[in-house]
Amino acid sequence: MKKLMILIVTMFIANISFGQVTAPEPEYIGQVAVVNADGTTTLLQKETASIKTKSSKWGMIPVPGSGLLDKAKVKLTLKGKEAPVSVQSGPITLIVRAASNDADPRQVFGIMKLDVEKKARTFPMGDYSLMGGSNTTLSYNNVQYTAEKYGNSSYIVTIDNAEAGEYAVNTDFSQMSTFSVK
Repeated sequence: MKKLMILIVTMFIANISFGQVTAPEPEYIGQVAVVNADGTTTLLQKETASIKTKSSKWGMIPVPGSGLLDKAKVKLTLKGKEAPVSVQSGPITLIVRAASNDADPRQVFGIMKLDVEKKARTFPMGDYSLMGGSNTTLSYNNVQYTAEKYGNSSYIVTIDNAEAGEYAVNTDFSQMSTFSVK
């Protein structure tokens, strides 16, 4: 009877702790770590982002009014076709270190799915045209996720259905923590 009670209590405790992440927080503010299947973490590398503008160059034609036809596209660009860290598709768990975890996580960081081009990964920020107006992206959260407070000043983030592709976690607009989903 005593062994049976010990077994039941042990199973109850194991059941409560099963599925909870016990990985350490990243060391520095702005760092992002992906939680691996075995409970270990892999720190995502930061990549420098740049803003690139591409114009249709109609404004350069020396004809009066041709500037009205000019269109421009603005993109956030990361060099290379693929991030250095890759994870398997499916549910993904990240730990994002912030200065404090008292704010709404969507105001602290954003997760973006990037478009892959020939030599870069991009995120469209806006289209501008004198005749057609402008279309500007104000949100850098185009990936659905859930976030909860974790540790002293981090968030634990879950992306339920991460499709194959390139992703970036934006904690600082010029530096992005990137990962690939295979």
